[in-house]
Parts: sequence; structure tokens; C-alpha cells
Amino acid sequence: MKTTTFAAAAALSLLAAGLTASSIRSLINVPGKASIPAPDDFEAPRPIASLLHRACYDCHSNQTSWPWYSHVAPVSWLVALDVAQGRRELNFSEWHTYYPQTRMRKLQWMERVLSERAMPPWGYRLMHPQARMSDAERAALTRWIESEMADAPSAREQ
Repeated sequence: MKTTTFAAAAALSLLAAGLTASSIRSLINVPGKASIPAPDDFEAPRPIASLLHRACYDCHSNQTSWPWYSHVAPVSWLVALDVAQGRRELNFSEWHTYYPQTRMRKLQWMERVLSERAMPPWGYRLMHPQARMSDAERAALTRWIESEMADAPSAREQ
């Protein structure tokens, strides 16, 4: 009797875990679904755009390249949640939809996390060495961010 009860409890636990996984995975563009191409509304010089694609786009755009481990639970749940959080913070695929003040805040956030070396996160760089940025790349990206903020229309002009 105890074996049957244990087997039933185990089966229900697996079912609950599967339902949880499917609900988490359906929240965002996840492995198994085609990535949504971003419009070409985000303009940056080619070296900056290339750097952003290489180091940022997996978490901060709808063009996520899902690695093999993003298909394996429970890691897949963590990856999906990290990407969802990244997209909420900054989504280059939706840059063209941001109000100018929002773009300015996003640029300020980018400058801050770059200077703090908080982005790309250590764990991501560990699994994705191509996302590592040299000091020269960080400096170039910071200069671009500063130029974008300097060229942005002020709140009074809008």
C-alpha cells in the first residue's frame, strides 16, 4: 500500500513540475519557439551594434539564442526567468517603442551597469565567453552611450 501511495505521489509531483515548467516556459520566447526578429529600428555604428548583439542580445532582445542547457529543467526555468527579467529591464527589440525619457533612463542604466561591470553577468560570461568585453570595448560602448545621451532631445523639447 505504501509503495502505491509513494508511486502516486511521485507521479503527481512530476505532473505538477511539468505543468509548472510549461507555464514558466510559455511566459516568454523560450526554446522550441522561433525567436522573434527585431525590427531594424535600433541604430548604432556597426562595431557597437555587433558588440551589443554579441554581449547583450541573448537576454536583452527577442533574438535570444537558446543554449543546449536551456532545454533541461530545472536550469531551463532559471534561464527563462533571467531572460524575462533582462527583457523587462531593457529590450533592444522594442527600443523603437520607448518614449525618449525611457530611452534616456535605459541609456543611463546601461552606462551604470557597464561601469560597475555588472553586465554581462559573471555567470553568463562563464558559459558564453564570446560575451566578454575587453576594456577597449567597454570604453567604446560607454562613449557611444554618452554620445546618445548628449544627442537625446531634452524633456522640454518633446
